[in-house]
Amino acid sequence: MLGKVPPRILRQIVFRNLGAPSNRVIVGPGIGIDNTVISLDGFKIIVSMDPVTGAKENLGKIGVDVSTNDVALSGAKPEFLLVSLILPPGTGEESIRYIMRQASSEARRLGVSIIGGHTEYSDIVENPVFVGTAIGWTRRRRIITSGGAKPGENIVIVGYAGVEGTSILASDLEKKLKNMGIPRVIIKRASRLVKSISVVKQALIAADYVSAMHDPTEGGVLGGIYEMCEASNTGCLVDLSSIPVRSETKIICEKLGLDPLKLISSGTLLATVGRDKTVKLVEKLRAKGFKATVIGRVTKGVKKICLFEGREMEIEEPPQDELWRALSKWA
Repeated sequence: MLGKVPPRILRQIVFRNLGAPSNRVIVGPGIGIDNTVISLDGFKIIVSMDPVTGAKENLGKIGVDVSTNDVALSGAKPEFLLVSLILPPGTGEESIRYIMRQASSEARRLGVSIIGGHTEYSDIVENPVFVGTAIGWTRRRRIITSGGAKPGENIVIVGYAGVEGTSILASDLEKKLKNMGIPRVIIKRASRLVKSISVVKQALIAADYVSAMHDPTEGGVLGGIYEMCEASNTGCLVDLSSIPVRSETKIICEKLGLDPLKLISSGTLLATVGRDKTVKLVEKLRAKGFKATVIGRVTKGVKKICLFEGREMEIEEPPQDELWRALSKWA
């Protein structure tokens, strides 16, 4: 098994061992919860940590994006970042410089300061691992979480499914994809999707309209839908055919035998919004150049039903991410 630890283990083991309780913690750990919210003297401090273990070529940029995304999902602008780099023995200075220049450039673009962290060599890893801890703050009374969805609301997806996974596969399996007959122009377009992994702008626009937001990472859009419903204690009815998938993602996934809806999807934003605000939200996002699509609705109960070609299927647990299957087979 690779990827996220199953919800059962989180509930039975991880969430039962959380140290000393604190009344300053407004939002703590939970299934599908993207960030922690701490109350401090009238401010709400938003903190999120994310590792990147499945990327090589664009590790520094992706590492900044996935951690800062989760802060923005609360409606707060990410401002600070701590970076931990775990490096295989023998990693050269040029490789470290490449990772950190990427991270610095992306952080600067987002207005985020890298304020500390840790670096070390370890023979426990075969490839560099980037762990980012992002921090932001807000005075908002209402903190947006992935657990705020309510029955009857619409589910909106901003962007396309599998963006992050597509960029990683195109960059890290470039030779393999060429040998499979995928045109270079498709691979190049796919690798450029790394520029689309940040959803900070989209999240800050959506914050005034939505009840919940979630960044579907491992497990893809299907995993993200499951997590958001679990966090909200709701079900859903989703039309899978309405979920946008880029042509580059379709081509690469078809060649590798992968499901794009189960492919790691940073760069995609899931949100729930009342029917009276849906049109305004979609229009606002589209006016700023972002694709926004209604893909389903939140339902009572806990069944997560998806419709595809006239058939119903239930998401009973988050799927294992297709990226791991691809890398274990082809990398």
